[in-house]
Amino acid sequence: MRPAVSVVFMVKDEIDRLGPSLASVRWADEVLVVDTGSQDGTAQLAREAGARVEVIPWEGYVASRNRALALATHDWVLVLDADERVSPGLAEEVRQAVGTPDGVAAFRMPRLSHVGGQPVRHGVWAPDRKLRLGLRSRGLSAAGGRVHEWIEVDGEVRDLVQPILHFPYRDVSDAVRKNTLYAKLSALDRFDRGGRGGVFPILFRPPLEFLRSWILKRGFLDGRAGVGVALLHAWYYLLRAAFLVEEAERQKQRRGA
Repeated sequence: MRPAVSVVFMVKDEIDRLGPSLASVRWADEVLVVDTGSQDGTAQLAREAGARVEVIPWEGYVASRNRALALATHDWVLVLDADERVSPGLAEEVRQAVGTPDGVAAFRMPRLSHVGGQPVRHGVWAPDRKLRLGLRSRGLSAAGGRVHEWIEVDGEVRDLVQPILHFPYRDVSDAVRKNTLYAKLSALDRFDRGGRGGVFPILFRPPLEFLRSWILKRGFLDGRAGVGVALLHAWYYLLRAAFLVEEAERQKQRRGA
């Protein structure tokens, strides 16, 4: 008999995107939606779709993710966000993997991101492999700083072939909002590690990152989507550098007050 699998989502205000994600994991033995304070009916949508819903306070990406993982019923857990869907091929591959794990503690899988409905197969977004399936009994947990947390485990990790389908942005405004938030949080993490920013990161790093994504990583093969990814990538580095300089100046002012 195949071991049971829990799928754990951590969400907030995702009523417009969560439905297709839930539909993609109907095969799971448990679908757990952990809500961190939605005001748009996300929790009700999840309940109507048959998911178990738990509400927790927002404590940051790492702490909240670990609290969500602790609420799962089964040992095997697949970690997803509301903007991610399990492809049919991956669903079958997950079932086979947990049925014959051969001592493996976790599995990585590719994540195929989309911009405007177009898959992005080049640039800095590819290849994008994520550890998302693992055993809680082998220490499956989130780690990291204020943003871009990752999942880790104590034991052997193997790769699956089929992808998670990722739809990161609703529209341009959503892309700008998310990149601004992530850049600021990343800047604060870098400041805590001693980073202070400067002229080079603001003036030169963004165009270099654009060229790295569009030329060196062959983002041009993705057409307009590749240009968009390269521009967002460069914009993120510009914002991160600017926020880092801003935080350094703010700390100087505080010390001088």
